[in-house]
Amino acid sequence: MLNMIMINANRDTIGNTIKLSLITCLWLTISACKTTGALQAESEKYPEYIITGDQLPISTITTIDGVEMNLHRSDKKKVVVLFATWCTDSNRLMKALNNSTILADKSIEIIAIAREEDENTVKSWRDKRGINIALAVDEDRSIYKKFAGGGIPRIISVDEDNIVIKMNLAEGEAQLNKIVWQ
Repeated sequence: MLNMIMINANRDTIGNTIKLSLITCLWLTISACKTTGALQAESEKYPEYIITGDQLPISTITTIDGVEMNLHRSDKKKVVVLFATWCTDSNRLMKALNNSTILADKSIEIIAIAREEDENTVKSWRDKRGINIALAVDEDRSIYKKFAGGGIPRIISVDEDNIVIKMNLAEGEAQLNKIVWQ
């Protein structure tokens, strides 16, 4: 009788271990918007092409609504977001940003640029979610390549003189804390 109980307990333990392993593998596969291994240091897995103190590498961009934004204006701070509509972390960030007080701050200009997406997809995504942030597209990744080699969403804080304060990969929770002004 005791042997039978031990055999059933072992079978349950093995079954639970297999289930946990499968769930872990699935979570690692779909949990973020990564393009390389999850366990490497950020700088190793995603090369970055701008650093603190660099000039913002784009000067103008046209939004999906046809408005040309001059990003080299010297009277406002800027928040540049690089994102993708299919990315869970990007969606979380954009929702948080859309609901934050940052949108009401007239001293800050915000532009979010969708990587490798077309205008119609981004417009549909925006309308479905009620996003009130200026959006642009980077269909061929030519803008994104000026900032990094991989990883989204990214938040780039830029001062009034168009100097990059900080670029952060904004995966996970508390993403608005990645907007740094000093």
